[in-house]
Order: sequence, then C-alpha cells, then structure tokens
Amino acid sequence: MPLHDSFNIYLADLNLEIPKQLNLTFVNALIAKHVARYSFNSLAVNLGEDISLDVDLIIDKLVNRQFGGYCFEHNKVVFECLKQLGFDVELKLAQVLYNKNTASPRTHRITLLNLDNKQYILDAGFGGFGPVTPLLLKANIEQISGSDTYKLLESNAEYVLQIFKDGEFFSLFRFDFANYSDFDCELSHFYSHKHKQASFVNNLLVSLKTSTKLAVLKNHQLKSKNAALNTEQIITITSPEQLNSTLLSEFKLDIDIVICQHLFDRFIKPNLEC
Repeated sequence: MPLHDSFNIYLADLNLEIPKQLNLTFVNALIAKHVARYSFNSLAVNLGEDISLDVDLIIDKLVNRQFGGYCFEHNKVVFECLKQLGFDVELKLAQVLYNKNTASPRTHRITLLNLDNKQYILDAGFGGFGPVTPLLLKANIEQISGSDTYKLLESNAEYVLQIFKDGEFFSLFRFDFANYSDFDCELSHFYSHKHKQASFVNNLLVSLKTSTKLAVLKNHQLKSKNAALNTEQIITITSPEQLNSTLLSEFKLDIDIVICQHLFDRFIKPNLEC
C-alpha cells in the first residue's frame, strides 16, 4: 500500500527512503533525524493557536512551516508513518513525573513498537530529556541513547522511564499497557494547551536535540550542551531581539520580532525582574 502524500513529503524532508523490509535501523534513523530537525516547543500554545491533531496539518506545520510542536504532534506523525509502513505500533499515554510522585493527568503521548519479538519505546516528543533512539522495553538495564543514559523501572504493571542526570537517575514519566485512542489524546491535548495550570501554557519552552548536541530554552534561560566537546553553557535572554536571534540560530525558528516582543514581555521579562 503506497504512503499518503504527506508522509512521502515527511520522509523526503528527513532524507529517508521507504525501507524494503521492516527493520530497527530504519526506526532508529527516523527518530534521530526527526528530533534533530523538528524542534520541540510550546510556541503555538503560547500564542493561543488552535492546534490541530490532523496528521496532514501537523506535517505541514513541521515540514513546510518549520514551526515544530509538542508530543501530541511529533509522536502522532511518527506513529502514523510507521503504521502506514506496516510496523506494529501501539499508542500509549504517560504521566509526566519529573522526579515527583504527585497526582497528575496523562498528558504525554508515546509509541510502543513491536518488532522481531521485542518491544521498544519510541518518543520523538519529550524535548531535551527525550531519547534520540528507540529504547528496548526491558527493566533495570542501562541504555545509551545519543549522549544520555536511560533506565526503565517496572512496578505494578507500569514502567517508569528514567534519565541519568546530576549523578543519579531522574524519573521522567510513567506509562502502562492500557489501550488508548486518538479520543484519549484529544482530551489530554486539550488540557495541555488550554488549561490554566498546564506547563506549556505557563512557560516558553523550546528544544532541539541530536546525538551529541542539545539546546533548551526555558523562559529566560538558554542551556546548550555539546557532548563531543564536553561543554555546557547557560545564557540569559535579556531582550526581544536576542530572543529573536536565539530562536533562529539555535532552533531554526524564524519568528517575527513583534511576536518575540510578545513572548519576551509575557514569559521572559517577569523572570528578569525577580
């Protein structure tokens, strides 16, 4: 069955050819190239846009507009593309933890891949902490993905994904094996970009990640790492012009200066005045 035109455009933009046989090498390349090219960001949320989960519109936003997005967009494109290619994938929803164990909704979408009698977690939409390759669904083993180390913990029919940071493992999110659908995603998506307490509503977040480089902007602070050079830098954004140039140079986001002024006044200036 031929791919939908939008997915042909998507794969061409990633310089990937349709595999002759289903294999993990292709999935590895897809995830790595996706997270390196399309930024994870809250910009559409911050600007009050209506964010569609129609896959054609998401691909247009990622490829043609080069505007990036967040998990419900990134991981839907990955899921639907792999599904059309014939991969056995399952949609899962996760509860974001950030090393806390408080009650919160399942507001993160991930993909479970079944391939060659093994299962893998795929996540192209968790920003700076996300893996740049598939992770084997196996508990209590350390797995290297790019320049990061991950581990899965299993408890009560659930898994917790952890990343090694600051000398210890840090819990990112929790997920189970319940069956979820696009209807569940619509509810979680609505909360994530509309609820007054949602993180994306209250913070300017942008990140781009490769196997060796990471750039993360959260409100007034830009953090960049280069694992190959073993360097880390933190820069404070102090003007709309600096925000404008940073979005372009670090994240390939060409945002009008008027919009940058709005984002600066709302998310950055209050932090500078603290």
